Amino acid sequence: MIKRIIISVLIAAFAVPAFAVTEKEMEEARAITAQAYLRYANDGSGYLDEFRATSMSQLESKLKTKERENLKAFKTVKVPGDYASWDKAKLVEFWGVTFFTSPNLAEKGKAARTRVKQRINAMTVAAPAPVKEEKPAESKPAEELKDVKAAEASAEGVSAENVSATDADAGKILEKQEEILADQNAIAQDTEERQYKKEDSGTWIYVLVLVVLIGVVIWLVVFAANMMKKQSEPLAQSARNSDEGADNRENAELRKQYASQKNALEEYKAAFEEAQAENKRLRTEIKAIKAELSEALAARDAALRAPKPAAESPRPAAATPAQPSVLYLGRVNGRGLFVRADRRLNPGHTIYRLETRDGLVGTFHVVDTPEVTDLALNNPVEYLSGGCNAIDIEDTAGAHNIVTENAGTAMFENGTWKVLRKSRIRFE
Repeated sequence: MIKRIIISVLIAAFAVPAFAVTEKEMEEARAITAQAYLRYANDGSGYLDEFRATSMSQLESKLKTKERENLKAFKTVKVPGDYASWDKAKLVEFWGVTFFTSPNLAEKGKAARTRVKQRINAMTVAAPAPVKEEKPAESKPAEELKDVKAAEASAEGVSAENVSATDADAGKILEKQEEILADQNAIAQDTEERQYKKEDSGTWIYVLVLVVLIGVVIWLVVFAANMMKKQSEPLAQSARNSDEGADNRENAELRKQYASQKNALEEYKAAFEEAQAENKRLRTEIKAIKAELSEALAARDAALRAPKPAAESPRPAAATPAQPSVLYLGRVNGRGLFVRADRRLNPGHTIYRLETRDGLVGTFHVVDTPEVTDLALNNPVEYLSGGCNAIDIEDTAGAHNIVTENAGTAMFENGTWKVLRKSRIRFE
């Protein structure tokens, strides 16, 4: 009976969990990170938003060909094996920050960091449970302990010899427990040493690469200096020969080449100065044209808003103002030009809606449809930054709508629409 009680206590003591992050929780965090990475790495992976994977196997069963290719780079990043000692903050830090520093990952996929942090923060991670410490029982005199055990054995109908055998088994179990604890401590110490050696080895690799790069830079500097020195020696020699009055064919040819290069340099300098002056003049003209256009628009708006004087004599009714024309425009390129214009909404290409009355100047804003909103929020830098201003236009995590606070202004120039003033937006 005593033997069974001791074994039950030992099993319960070793069964108490001592770590926070379980294997299942680590797998769920990895699946969350992989799903977010694949979603940002490919603009056409919108189908990934329709489900929430809790394991890599569940995620891979839903992937298309492009996402399977992108997942290969994701799997090349090694996952630490000591996650059982992590708490929730450490789990979020690894998957939301450290993991995305790997050079193997696609740059577009690294934009998923914010979404990964939010989703892993929402996970439920078990808190570490305190380990129960067994206090050693107070020692009793050998004779008193023997009498007590003999009495217990007598009450249960067990002989004194069986009591002694039970004590021997208990002693062996305690010795086995001490050996297991010693082995665990040795394994933990060995793991720490290997981790330290691994980190130290990685540091030395970075140092070695840095030394090699410094050496290459020094070699290039020395090589360039030698080449310049070799090229300057003939010119110096020709100058000395000229001062000494040496009039041979070689020096004459060198002087001819030098004069030709000098003339070409002066011509290039003059052309460059002329181009600078022309550029300055064009900039001044552009500013003047913009100012005149702004004044004309302001005058037209003022004339439209001004009350009309009462007519002294009957006059024909004024013509009804023309309805504004509507165009659907694509994204804005690096030169501030809309890449395309359509008469109707073109899914997958349309981003802005422009209204104009005269075909020269118009106002535009982001089209308020679910398709355009999803396309723009998935890649705000490409589709919104050219035509919109926002507080943080790259941070669209958790956003579902795009609200236009102020419409932008565009001008039709050289056969295309160009941004004069960007639209002001915010995310909700």
